[in-house]
Amino acid sequence: MENPNAAESSHRCVSKEQQHSSFFQLFVHDKNSINLRIPPPFIKNFRNIPYKISLKNMNGLVWPAKLSYIGGHLHITSGWKEFVKEHSLISGDFMVFHYVPDSTFLVMTFDSDGCNKEAPLVKKKRRTIDRPNLEFEKTIKSTHLKSFVTIPSWVIKNCAVELPHMVELSFEEGASTTTWLRRTGDRTVLGYAGMPQFWEMNNVQIGDKLQFQIILGEWNTIKKIIVRRVPS
Repeated sequence: MENPNAAESSHRCVSKEQQHSSFFQLFVHDKNSINLRIPPPFIKNFRNIPYKISLKNMNGLVWPAKLSYIGGHLHITSGWKEFVKEHSLISGDFMVFHYVPDSTFLVMTFDSDGCNKEAPLVKKKRRTIDRPNLEFEKTIKSTHLKSFVTIPSWVIKNCAVELPHMVELSFEEGASTTTWLRRTGDRTVLGYAGMPQFWEMNNVQIGDKLQFQIILGEWNTIKKIIVRRVPS
């Protein structure tokens, strides 16, 4: 005779991690079109969630994405906007996320009637868009020689650039160093560590006009900054 409590007993054997491996979110365009907050209770059930993840739809297509902290909360950021666009998500839709260790979220999408939305079978062909020319110029002042240079806000905001903690600063046909990148209020500051030595090794003087070229790496993160003199 089949044990009537078998299903209940089986349910009790499911680990706490397995019970909390899924969550759902209502899609609100103004709130979720750029990034998506992950519920804090969901995060607590995992020791290590990778920052580079994959979003996989029910047809097996995969979108690379990234997890980042915004305002103290973990969000799906890079890659999420593309996922939203290609699944034609609109306000009122909702999504179910099932986490598959170690780095994949299986995502089911539903419309406001509770029916499955049609998931893409193939990825849309994207036009190749050249990255913006991430260059800016500075005329060196005495304060710059001592410690830091401020990166213009448009580089960070308009181009959705991600900031590493440290970055390679390389003078074209000259010496290099590794220094800090810090966001202070509305400013992004390059420098503090090793900057006076960098200027000295490359014979930079007050009044010199320099061009700074930002080289982006994976996930639109600043990988390197090349410095060169602007001919007078």
